[in-house]
Amino acid sequence: MFGSEYYKHPEILIDSLKEMPGSKKNIKKKSSAFLVFLEKIYLLIFGIPEIGLQVRSKYFRDMLKEGVRNKKIDKALDAGSGIGIYSFWLSRKFQDSAIDGWEIDKTKLEFSKRFAKELNINNTNFLYGDITKPSLKNNNKYDLIVNIDVLEHIDNFENALKLFYKLLSKEGYLFIHTPQKDQKRIFKPLENWHHEGHIHEGFSPNELKKTLTEIGFGNVWTRETFGFFGKLAWELNHLTLKKSFFLAGIIYPFLYLFSSLDLFVKNKQGLGTAILARKT
Repeated sequence: MFGSEYYKHPEILIDSLKEMPGSKKNIKKKSSAFLVFLEKIYLLIFGIPEIGLQVRSKYFRDMLKEGVRNKKIDKALDAGSGIGIYSFWLSRKFQDSAIDGWEIDKTKLEFSKRFAKELNINNTNFLYGDITKPSLKNNNKYDLIVNIDVLEHIDNFENALKLFYKLLSKEGYLFIHTPQKDQKRIFKPLENWHHEGHIHEGFSPNELKKTLTEIGFGNVWTRETFGFFGKLAWELNHLTLKKSFFLAGIIYPFLYLFSSLDLFVKNKQGLGTAILARKT
């Protein structure tokens, strides 16, 4: 499953779950040697057990498989690479390509560099990169740029989209995933859920499609993500983490399987939006 290569670093599991609102109080700062061993085995089997990450990764892989399968990818960019999850997937998917990962969090950036060496991945390069500056000087031209759950953290997100257009080669592809505005919750305790790092509540698919078209993208495909199945699994994942880290670990595999149904249903409305745009 997505993120299983991080099994030797269970602290990454803890850190990723701490970023979920309401989960901190149930996650211990330090685990015993035996618990660390169990965490490693769990990560190896199930990947990073966060339903949001897993559902996003499913749409990411599915849309690239369908939309970019006939495109030769010589160079790709993971814009806002975090701890390198999508960068490492791209490096395995396009083994003859050069993959750049841009990140402004220096702690995550340094971890990604060390982890790439640990995994013996030689086609990925992690760099400090600020995607809010369209005047950024960069001579690279990318055939694919991915930007996953980053735009909602940026005040002037249009600047980032303009930079992506500038950096793409002709016929190059941009993949974006973001949360949507005015999300409808199933469970009442999550009605006022808000991520501390979000400057924007989210974006409507039409809003992003209109902005991308105005910038110059000729083809823009959108998909509603986190429909009923994805949303229910995501909410239950959050609620169980608030109750008990142990309980969340037991229930997670079942939620993962349930959330997989999200891709097989045409969602009329979801919590998120996945977009694949092509520069023409």
